[in-house]
Amino acid sequence: MGDPRISDFLALLEVAKTNSLNQAAKNLKTSPVVLLNRINKLDAYFQTKIFERTNRGMFLTEDGERIVETAKAVIGLVSKPVVHAGPPQERAIRIGASGIAGEYVLPCLISNFKLSNPLAKFNLEVLDLHQILGKLKSGEIDLASYSKSPREGLRGEEVEIAKDRLVVITPPRHQLVGRRNLSLERVLQFPFILYDAGCEVNGLVDEFFKLNKVDSEDLEVKMLMPEPSSVIAAVSEGLGVSLCPEIIAKKAERAGLVGIVYREDAKGTEYSICVRRGKETQDDTLSQFWEYLVNASKRFKGNLPCMLKILYL
Repeated sequence: MGDPRISDFLALLEVAKTNSLNQAAKNLKTSPVVLLNRINKLDAYFQTKIFERTNRGMFLTEDGERIVETAKAVIGLVSKPVVHAGPPQERAIRIGASGIAGEYVLPCLISNFKLSNPLAKFNLEVLDLHQILGKLKSGEIDLASYSKSPREGLRGEEVEIAKDRLVVITPPRHQLVGRRNLSLERVLQFPFILYDAGCEVNGLVDEFFKLNKVDSEDLEVKMLMPEPSSVIAAVSEGLGVSLCPEIIAKKAERAGLVGIVYREDAKGTEYSICVRRGKETQDDTLSQFWEYLVNASKRFKGNLPCMLKILYL
């Protein structure tokens, strides 16, 4: 199954607007069967049900409403004039990124940008926050990307490119998996695997504990691990439960390594992934990429299609 085409998203928007396959087909001058195939393709791509089909028509599900907003943003972006890079640049766009941004968010943004700017070159380095900000200040990198709590707010020069949240991960067949109306207090009774102080996720977890008035000293902490992959490995072995970014946890869940427990009553689960520009330069390609990031931020409002694909698959 290939990625959705613009025609698939246009079909989705027309059906959502009219609540009718027949009327949407008339408006688009095609057949209801063609539109139904397009909707089914999107259902399969996002691994969710976009429409509820009733005798009164087709109505968006909660997931469908979110996907429609993404479709509008995609169409809005591609309808802008394509800006092509000029002659090959001697220097690549240099980006310093934290693990989450560098491994899960920026690759798809760079890949999409290169579709219309094939000559653009990038050098993406995964670093810790101290290194990122130091290199940005010294001019060794052009852009910095990292995660931060919404409570910190965005600085004037920061742009939010994606949103994610922390989820509870457990061993695959843990007694908490599938439970509903589960209190945070109940989750905290189990042994925990947490993160080393230098890990990016540690700061997000600390913020989560502060907002929920949890003292980590009261937890039964089995071990501290340096990165999410090692935490997932420890949880998979049944050594405890933990908190993990959903975009990482979903892949581990699909691989059968962990189970996921959602706590809707817990505060501070959401966090932002931001990008920040360094010193102004006369690099046209860098300016075009920055403009692309700003437009993507405005249109997708943090719900990037590539992240939605990871979360829905």
